Amino acid sequence: MDRGAILQGWLLHSRPFRDSSLVLDLFTRQQGRVSAIARGVRTSKSGGRRSLLQPFVALQLELAGRGELRTLTQVEQGTVMPPLFGEWLLSGLYVNELLVRLLPKQEPETVLFAEYQVLLRALAARAELEPLLRSFELLLLEALGYGLQLGHDMLSGEPLDPARCYALHEDGGFVASDADPLSQDCYAGATLLALGRRDFREVGTRRVAKHLLRVVLQQHLGERELHSRGLFRRPGKLPPSTGPG
Repeated sequence: MDRGAILQGWLLHSRPFRDSSLVLDLFTRQQGRVSAIARGVRTSKSGGRRSLLQPFVALQLELAGRGELRTLTQVEQGTVMPPLFGEWLLSGLYVNELLVRLLPKQEPETVLFAEYQVLLRALAARAELEPLLRSFELLLLEALGYGLQLGHDMLSGEPLDPARCYALHEDGGFVASDADPLSQDCYAGATLLALGRRDFREVGTRRVAKHLLRVVLQQHLGERELHSRGLFRRPGKLPPSTGPG
């Protein structure tokens, strides 16, 4: 069985496999998203490996094999990160689920990996959630090749007019529209330009960004609902404007 180099990574999700093992979804700096089996980690003889295999723990990993499902042969803790709590923990789980559902396997995403680590540090510091999540969603779409065109009308090529209404095109661009400015199908040019600048200071911009990114992400996620969104909808958990798109 071929052994590989030591990888820097994070566990995105795990699920039981047979009696004593786990199937891991990992996000690594060198190889992108990778799936691997961690054999025997659900037994009392697994040592400290099971305790390390948790989301939001920085890992140093060695994987064996060349196929789509690798084998975990070694794991150690990397840089110690502060734990996540409350709505910041739920937001981290939401981001992890997006990565599991959308990232292709074994395609390095070094920029996205670096920004994921920045995001986790900000979540640990209990930073404001809406700008964090919306900015990462936009970056994820760009990494996947589905980035939104937030500067120009995709048909005319003209810069977006802050005073005009625009409709979302299926290719991720926006076209001038005569839709009712109060309808959800109308995106104000001023708001789209603010999104392009990652300027989320206005409450209206945050509200539109949440709706828009939910629509766009759902196009790529398909019909199956994100499990993590349900966590945010539990009564008394979070205010309605907080959380994932």
